[in-house]
Amino acid sequence: MIPIFENYAGYRPPRYAYRAIARLLSRVPANYLSGLQSVVLTNGSAIGKGKTGRVAGKKYARKECLGFYHPKLRGEQAWIEIVVDNIVAHWFAPGMLRFLAYIPPFRDMAFTRTVYHEVGHHLDCTIGAPAPSGEAAAEAWMKKLGRAYFRRRYWYLVPFLGPVQAISKWIIGNAGDGANN
Repeated sequence: MIPIFENYAGYRPPRYAYRAIARLLSRVPANYLSGLQSVVLTNGSAIGKGKTGRVAGKKYARKECLGFYHPKLRGEQAWIEIVVDNIVAHWFAPGMLRFLAYIPPFRDMAFTRTVYHEVGHHLDCTIGAPAPSGEAAAEAWMKKLGRAYFRRRYWYLVPFLGPVQAISKWIIGNAGDGANN
């Protein structure tokens, strides 16, 4: 398994964050992660100022993004950065939805989208894409890896997937506009 490092600035992550991300990465085939140096868990304050490059024609504030893929560059291996506080805030907003953080499938679902999206960027660069390159490829890989993970981990919930998907779409729709890179 690839190493996971934590680099937070004035933030204490929920205890479940590291374990959930480690579990998600452990279920990705090893050959898919080859060439990936590490995964760094961080928070928005540690990211710094600035905007992202254009994603679907729009630039985002870096500290508001959910994750980043840093491709291989000038002798350095590729690595992934996951912004834990933004994911938690995006999925488990204060109030009614906060209790969902204590239900393992919802907790995994929150991190699955970002972690597998960023792994999808890596796979797009190394293996190729099941869809056109860029964000579409990362989303396609995220769906493929996410389906495989949930079918293996939560096989007993398969009969309930329809309602769970409806709830997750409702949560995503009501949680605001987050940005993955």
